Amino acid sequence: MGILSFLRRKGADDYDPLDAGHWEAVRSGRPAFAALDAGEVLTLRRLASWFIATRDFVSVGDAGPGDLDKATIAVLACLPILHLGARWYDDWSTVLVAPDSFVHSMTTVDSAGVVTDYDDELSGRVTEMGPVLLSLADVRASGHGDGYNVVVHEMAHKLDERDGALDGCPPLPRSMSRRAWNDAFAPAFDDFCSRVEREGRGRKLLRSSRLPLDDYAAESPEEFFAVACETFFDAPHRIQGAYPAVTSLLATFFKGGDS
Repeated sequence: MGILSFLRRKGADDYDPLDAGHWEAVRSGRPAFAALDAGEVLTLRRLASWFIATRDFVSVGDAGPGDLDKATIAVLACLPILHLGARWYDDWSTVLVAPDSFVHSMTTVDSAGVVTDYDDELSGRVTEMGPVLLSLADVRASGHGDGYNVVVHEMAHKLDERDGALDGCPPLPRSMSRRAWNDAFAPAFDDFCSRVEREGRGRKLLRSSRLPLDDYAAESPEEFFAVACETFFDAPHRIQGAYPAVTSLLATFFKGGDS
């Protein structure tokens, strides 16, 4: 049995809390953590220690994430599973870290069957049941209250894909209805796409427009879900004002299904 396999057999409660100095450094200037009570903080710090121990952090280029960078990734990554539990990340184990945003070749096919190849600049990417790729520069810029959090965004995709379909709806607890989820998310996505068309597109348009979410949320239902998640944790007032039904469902889901 490999060391990572052995460590993954241990639960998060078996780990000491994340180093206090690293916790304070990650927490400082990130408003999402201010609302946590003492018990939640302890759980999050244990989850972060578990995450670091059970992931392979692999440098892409000369990124070389240090201990604080790993702690930052771990704490931000574990925020969405604070009440869901470590098992939600038990199907993958590698975090690839690039120094900055990276170019990824994409192919799209429109309704007329026209194939378009293009390069897209990304700050994060997931592969199905495989590694997560993060830009270290964007990790450091995440979670500071402006609605941008690349780590939570990519973790949302990981939650979404656990049922085998990357479609904007993660596996829901029994107390939640997929129909109710779709009834809230589908019209919100359609409305947001209309808003983006009216406002026009631009990189990080959120920061200089009236849009409640980053315009990347208009790409697809799964991207709408991921952007909604990062905004929910980082700037909840933005999404609450525009899409209260979506916000309510996210709050219930991230509490583990409790109403």
